[in-house]
Amino acid sequence: MSIEQLIESVEVSAGERITEIKENAYRQSVEIRKAAEGKDDAIKKKHLDAVKRTVEVERNKLIAKIKDETRMQFTRTKDEVYKEAFFEAQKILSSARSRSDYENNFRKMLQEVVLELEGEDIRLHIDKRDENLCKKLLSELKPNCEVIPDITSAGGLNASTKDGKFIVFNTIESRFEKAKALLKPGIFTTLYGGQSGV
Repeated sequence: MSIEQLIESVEVSAGERITEIKENAYRQSVEIRKAAEGKDDAIKKKHLDAVKRTVEVERNKLIAKIKDETRMQFTRTKDEVYKEAFFEAQKILSSARSRSDYENNFRKMLQEVVLELEGEDIRLHIDKRDENLCKKLLSELKPNCEVIPDITSAGGLNASTKDGKFIVFNTIESRFEKAKALLKPGIFTTLYGGQSGV
């Protein structure tokens, strides 16, 4: 083989090797780009998922806060309506003494306390405005009771044993307070459809 042939062979061989190196470099660069693109997408996805989670957490916190505020406002509103309803009822009850059925109602309240303290020496604590009515009704019932006009009330009376061990509260105000406690769940059910608020 001549030198020219040898040089030509080396040049061909070198050209093939250069072409092979270029092709390998190109393939590697394509693979590196693909790998980088995949990583780039993975990194983007990771950051996007983190942002989505943060937004979801903040959204849930905001929704929970709004629900709590709404619930508190609803509770305050229910309580205001409840108080207003009983305030109006109290205004009506404060004029009970002027109603035509007051004597009959007082009689029933008197009978209740007498029955409650049956067999005891009873002291009846009344408003001075009911003194004549009370004495009149006692003359009909004939129980042995001492009448003491020592309270101020919208109507009704309290009773105690002479030794003070037992007291029965039966004024319009005390009955009203008992009724408030008993009726509150029913009122809330009527006003708010089953949400008692108690």
